[in-house]
Amino acid sequence: MMFSGIIPYRYAKKILNRYPIGSSYLSFNENMVALSLLSIHYHHSLKLSEVSIDLPRGEFLEGVLSEAGIAESVIYVKEYPWIYDFLEEKELSIEEFVTFHANLYEQKKTAFSLTSIHAVYDQLQEKGIPSMFMVQSIPTLKEGLEKATTLAELNQSKNSQVAAVCFKNTENENIKQFAKSIQAKVISSDSGLQLVLSNRGVLQTLILNQKLAGFFNEMITINGKSSIGIGYGYTVKEAESHSLTAMDFADKKPGEGAVYLLDEEKKLTGPLFQNEERYSLKNEDPLVKKLSSELKMSSKNLSRFLYFLQVIEFRPFSSHQLADYFSISRRSAERMIKKLLDQQLLQVAGEEQPYEQGRPRSLYQAGSKLKGLR
Repeated sequence: MMFSGIIPYRYAKKILNRYPIGSSYLSFNENMVALSLLSIHYHHSLKLSEVSIDLPRGEFLEGVLSEAGIAESVIYVKEYPWIYDFLEEKELSIEEFVTFHANLYEQKKTAFSLTSIHAVYDQLQEKGIPSMFMVQSIPTLKEGLEKATTLAELNQSKNSQVAAVCFKNTENENIKQFAKSIQAKVISSDSGLQLVLSNRGVLQTLILNQKLAGFFNEMITINGKSSIGIGYGYTVKEAESHSLTAMDFADKKPGEGAVYLLDEEKKLTGPLFQNEERYSLKNEDPLVKKLSSELKMSSKNLSRFLYFLQVIEFRPFSSHQLADYFSISRRSAERMIKKLLDQQLLQVAGEEQPYEQGRPRSLYQAGSKLKGLR
């Protein structure tokens, strides 16, 4: 599934997360800004100071002007960089952007509006304000479609994987009932534990839609400390092995019981249906091992940090965001950041002003060495 931009993708993401469907969106880039400014200059012969512009990040505009050697600056620019931060709950106000452009035009400060938001463009047109929606180039569209096609093929391959569910301290009758409910098969593993074999696409859809949460929780309640491990793999043996590893983690979880999942890339997620965390158990990269030794940080935590960077798409982040992701104190997050700064793995990217009253927060971004571990 491909979206026309970051805005529709962001608002559809919550629903998409409930289904094992690959999705992508057309990226906003400097090429869109350059083509749009060229069109405005050619068709309307306007100065940049006569145009109001909204776009996700001002750096796209600054980059185009700098590379083109244009000294003239754009006076009226409105950004919405938070749109890329999927950890932040914030609504995009169409009216706010329409008002921004309309007020400037009505006050005769501008003669034209360039917007990156189609709903804003529609309203500006209704008001009779000269405006234009950012130009999307054919090469960018083709690249986006190729990416979506590749993602769909990969997703289809993943959905056909074997899924194994392993149970410990669970009554056989409960396991059979679970297998019957998803039309799956029960077998015994080499270790003597009961396994339910199914298809990843089927099981993942049920998990994402919370269809199994009540069933598993009821099973854990009935059987006491029941541990459940789910494994994905390209073969039955691989899926079984991963389910047993996941069950070991579930077994070590304090409390009455838990459910963990390990996929074909050895990424562990759990406890499912609770405060889920996801991190990699695969630490074969010698550079990761070397860095963890230099930082005096476990390979697991370093892998989790690298996954955090991937989640935020290597954008600048604050210690507050890192603390939330790791479920640790702000002070602990700052200590982790200091270690990475001392090794020049991170660099200071600037500051952000909190929406509430308070001091500005420092922002950090990955250095080239960390980006190389993607």
